[in-house]
Amino acid sequence: MLSAAAGLVLSTSSADAANSNYTQGDLVLYFQQLGGANTFMVDLGAASSFRNVSSNLINITNIGTELSNGTTGFGSSWYDLGSLYMGAAGVRSSSTATAVVNGDSNRTIYLGQSRTFSTTLGTEGTAASSGYLVGANSSMTNASTSIIQMANRLDSIASGTKLAEGTGSSFIDDTNLFVNSTTQGTAYTVFPGGVQTAMTASTLGSFGGVSNVQAALDIYRIVAVNNQSGEVNGSALRTGDFEGTVVVDTSGNVSFIVATAVPEPTTATALVGLATAAMSIRRRRRATASA
Repeated sequence: MLSAAAGLVLSTSSADAANSNYTQGDLVLYFQQLGGANTFMVDLGAASSFRNVSSNLINITNIGTELSNGTTGFGSSWYDLGSLYMGAAGVRSSSTATAVVNGDSNRTIYLGQSRTFSTTLGTEGTAASSGYLVGANSSMTNASTSIIQMANRLDSIASGTKLAEGTGSSFIDDTNLFVNSTTQGTAYTVFPGGVQTAMTASTLGSFGGVSNVQAALDIYRIVAVNNQSGEVNGSALRTGDFEGTVVVDTSGNVSFIVATAVPEPTTATALVGLATAAMSIRRRRRATASA
């Protein structure tokens, strides 16, 4: 079932936008294969809708078909490719002027960072990454400009929420550089060490009720200013606040995890509960009859 965040993908863009399914400021999930010829991006909806979420958003969208495409994607075993990287970014405006939309001021950046783990992905709803600290105010402007440059391909080229492109025309690989085959360079001209996470050769297990997780990105909200009218303040200027974790499973389902999933009761458990309730009712009736 689609979440509220997925529904926001259908919001109306500005009058001069080419794509009515995309609005600048949406959170874009993107993929690039190091040494490969293709990139891919998908719009997950307004980035602000991933702020202060109280419950998990399961199966926001599915991108398995696109990622598996052998011509425009990465092949049927995309989830096993250690050379395939996933990132997430969104920002509405790079302007330094005062303006607040949906609780976010200009240059409020939503950005992914790879979770660190040994055998499991860690605790749901808790960051497993170091977060971000942007040193200069001008860096917020530069990063915002670079993210918008990348995401606007979705606006100017795609007719929907998804876009597969060759690396020759995509800005994904241009703004997410690599030093060598294992080391990410500076992303969006600002973030050293990169902002993406790689696929793994085996699944990472379950996380927040999602099985067979293949990649996980902690999402941080980084504010350039505070205390603007209508703004949801960040904890500190240019310091990332953890919002939750985007995960992708082997089927290509995308989810956003903020808490440990509450397991559904099994049939056996439910039957035991019914039997216990029935016995309790019988005891009360007997006690009433003998009174």
